[in-house]
Amino acid sequence: MPAFKPLTHFTLISRFKFVKLKQLNIMTTPTAQVTTDLTNEVLTKTEVSEVLTKTEVSETLTKTEVSEIPISKPVSTEKGSPPLKRKRYTTARDRREHLSKTFKSRKGNRDEERSSYRSNEENSSKTSCDVTSDTPVEKEPRKPKKKVAVLVGFCGTGYQGMQINRNAKTIEEDLFKAFVAAGAISKDNSDDPRKVSLMRAARTDKGVHAAGNLISLKMIIDIPNLVEKINENLTDQIRIWGFVKTIRSFHAKTLCDSRIYEYLLPTYVFIPREREQIINSIRQLSVKQNDDQTQFIEAPLATAEEMIEKRKYRISSKILDLVRQGFKAYEGTHNYHNFTLGRSPMEKSCNRFIMSFEVGDPKILRHVCDSKTNDSNETEESEWLSLKVHGQSFMLHQIRKMVALIVMMIRSETPLTLIKKTFGPTKINIPKAPALGLLLDQPVFKSYNKKAIDNGKELIEFDIYKDKIDAFKEKFIYSKIYAEEFSEYTFQNWLNSIDYHTERDYGYLNHEGEIPECAIVNSNEKFNKDADDENQEENDSE
Repeated sequence: MPAFKPLTHFTLISRFKFVKLKQLNIMTTPTAQVTTDLTNEVLTKTEVSEVLTKTEVSETLTKTEVSEIPISKPVSTEKGSPPLKRKRYTTARDRREHLSKTFKSRKGNRDEERSSYRSNEENSSKTSCDVTSDTPVEKEPRKPKKKVAVLVGFCGTGYQGMQINRNAKTIEEDLFKAFVAAGAISKDNSDDPRKVSLMRAARTDKGVHAAGNLISLKMIIDIPNLVEKINENLTDQIRIWGFVKTIRSFHAKTLCDSRIYEYLLPTYVFIPREREQIINSIRQLSVKQNDDQTQFIEAPLATAEEMIEKRKYRISSKILDLVRQGFKAYEGTHNYHNFTLGRSPMEKSCNRFIMSFEVGDPKILRHVCDSKTNDSNETEESEWLSLKVHGQSFMLHQIRKMVALIVMMIRSETPLTLIKKTFGPTKINIPKAPALGLLLDQPVFKSYNKKAIDNGKELIEFDIYKDKIDAFKEKFIYSKIYAEEFSEYTFQNWLNSIDYHTERDYGYLNHEGEIPECAIVNSNEKFNKDADDENQEENDSE
């Protein structure tokens, strides 16, 4: 059996670093091989001898006798050839040129591999097509896409909100299908809106309308009459106003500076109610104990006769001034933790900036009486107010709770000084006004438009479509709101529900404008249900 002699530790160059190998054993026979444990590099006895300028490896070599062997370079096998040395670069320029050549060479190799892979894929696909069918399937030609901002408007009746939601009918779902049908989105991207980076400026809840909203996406725009083609594939209650080419990094939500909402309110909600009547209503509540559960009777629904009298009410200038003062108190930066759900007054995200809250002049509307109010086709009149709030962003239910507080304060003759106290740390229960009157007027992109002017880009403006938007609002939004209120008495039923809550829930409605202990809500205490108890998702708007 051949004898082994140990070779002491030596150092090998492995590409850009030195790798210290463990002790090697070399057979004394000429055909012996040396296998390194760390690099799996196999060197014959002769190769080791030639690199080290030795004629034999019959004796044990010391550490100082072993040279540095560049593993990344081929080892010369010719006898008597000088040992290989790593190339040294005298200047930085030489090294840069060397690295540049190396990079180009490697890049060329990668390109060749990719082209070879693609050709193999094409050949395999052609082969599969030939096997399955006589006629090969041609792929749809790729068309260039552009990042655009699409200006839209819609009536939210019958929809579960703006944002795409699984197993729900949404505005974005219908818009996406219309884009695909019009050819603005290719069939390859038609299965997932994320492929075209679809994003909206503001989400809306179930049944909430939008005269103007904006979505951003990557879209094929070199199609004649594209807007008309998209609208042909939409229902009449969803309209595309136009689109604007934007920068590639445009994001509808993050680049939106602020949003303008409108809330339509019948003026009869401000009819003062005597405190004695409220107390009597509370005392009429019947409480039944059943399996340790407290049950309250439901508030009575409004009647047709009652509504005929209510709609004859016309707001006075004095009450209108109070209403305007109340909504004006919301302007500025305040802590709106009491105007949303599940938020602590310590959260910084509850601080919101309201730029303006305007109350328009009263407007008389005429509506044909239905069977609930009159058997004849007589018209009935009612008075409405338009409220417009402009803010950076809004929390869940914030606008509806802001409207509800002012309505309750005016009806109960509570001093407007209470509004500032709601911004403090004290937690109270504020109900939501009906979602019926709420609509998104338009998102605002002031900062983006300023940069667009400097860079020669198109501006995002809804005003250029004002005539179309106003006509759409009258036909599909305002008419829906008025018709539902006239037939369902939405606002009066909401007021009845508010009045039939216990005095403890809304004890802050008093002539002193103070928040009593009984009206303070603990963090672990649950609120009573509001008149509108529909399930809504939190969003970045309202």
